Amino acid sequence: MGKPKREPYTPSTQWDMGPATKAAQHLTIIEDRGDIDPKTGKRHNPNGIKGRRRVCWVELYGAKGTLSGRQVKAGLALSAAFEQTQRSAPAIKKVQVDTFPKPDAHVDILVSRMDSYHRIARHIPQRFRPFIDHVVLQNRPIRSMAGCSGGRSQQRYLERLSDGLEILADRMDL
Repeated sequence: MGKPKREPYTPSTQWDMGPATKAAQHLTIIEDRGDIDPKTGKRHNPNGIKGRRRVCWVELYGAKGTLSGRQVKAGLALSAAFEQTQRSAPAIKKVQVDTFPKPDAHVDILVSRMDSYHRIARHIPQRFRPFIDHVVLQNRPIRSMAGCSGGRSQQRYLERLSDGLEILADRMDL
């Protein structure tokens, strides 16, 4: 008698979603992974692979229906421009021994990033700036803002955030 046959391997339908702790899953969503078909523009995922992606509060408020699609687009554009200002300048080329470093190129990159952020941020009305700064730039929930005790004040603060992002979307022509 030989060895008993081994059961064939059947992969689980759950893909690796990272650690299953509460902290690791905070502000994340599970979505399909796959390639986007250039002809149709749709995601092609023949194996049904899913993955976990971290989202910001603007996206969460948009998914809940608190913010419209235009407001979410304006918030994400502002957030992306702000995040670019927080990054250091890339290495333009590898270190060369025979040449002097040219810091002007790094400064130009940083200045252009600041310019693109200020081109968007100047459209934010002053009275809505604290709400947009708190949620969009600092990625914090509106309920953690000073003076927001929940209930009516949270709803009022969300309305101010929504109004500010609507004005920003109008001025950005989104």
